[in-house]
Amino acid sequence: MIEQKNTTTGKPMYYKDSRAAVKKRNDAQMYVNGEYIPKSHPLYKPGNYKTFNDAAFRGTYKLDDIKEGYVYVITNPAWPEWVKIGMAIDARDRQNGYQTSSPFRDYTLEHRVYSNDRRLSEREAHVKASMISDSRRGEWFILSVKEATQILDNLNEHGHTRATKKANTHKKEDNLQGSLF
Repeated sequence: MIEQKNTTTGKPMYYKDSRAAVKKRNDAQMYVNGEYIPKSHPLYKPGNYKTFNDAAFRGTYKLDDIKEGYVYVITNPAWPEWVKIGMAIDARDRQNGYQTSSPFRDYTLEHRVYSNDRRLSEREAHVKASMISDSRRGEWFILSVKEATQILDNLNEHGHTRATKKANTHKKEDNLQGSLF
């Protein structure tokens, strides 16, 4: 057995404690929210994840690296004056995520637009919404669904390519003819 010295502590270090061995061992383990998950677990997948859902759907790329996606408007009848303007890779999946926090499953995806750069589009939508909103709390604005929809429909001012897609819950009377901007 070859003895090495730990460069930080100066204590003897053996082959099983070498940096390469520790990295190899750690790379083969699974942690979810900081807890070790044994290899016997049915959802075992080496890596460090926030949730089991993250582990199940993580591929060879990070979700944060994906630019494309949707900017959306979501409402809840518990707060009738408020709309949420957010972004997601899949707006319907995001709506389903909100439903789990509501006993009435009453979040409504009012409108969504596809963007090649969802972060830029969301930022632009927030700036426009802030200019006409009576109040703002994070991504929630006091706006009508019509105003929020129009903001999303007019996001192409900075030249990013987009294709508009409307959610099925969008009512015919919410379609706007004029422009706020």
